[in-house]
Amino acid sequence: MTRHHLTSIAPVRRYRCTYTPRDASGHLNPSDTGAAPSVQFLAVNAEQALDRAQKVTGCPVIEATRIEG
Repeated sequence: MTRHHLTSIAPVRRYRCTYTPRDASGHLNPSDTGAAPSVQFLAVNAEQALDRAQKVTGCPVIEATRIEG
């Protein structure tokens, strides 16, 4: 008899992550206008989105906001 293991799959959601960019020397370079650049990811939760944003941008991530719809 063959046993099948069930795996639960968590739904992914879209998140927008804003971050503080760096200049060419690697120093933090916040915008003069206060607007922060952002990247979007599909992730299971905000924590995963923050982690991905930090790895991709190499910059401090300010927040992850779930995008509905």
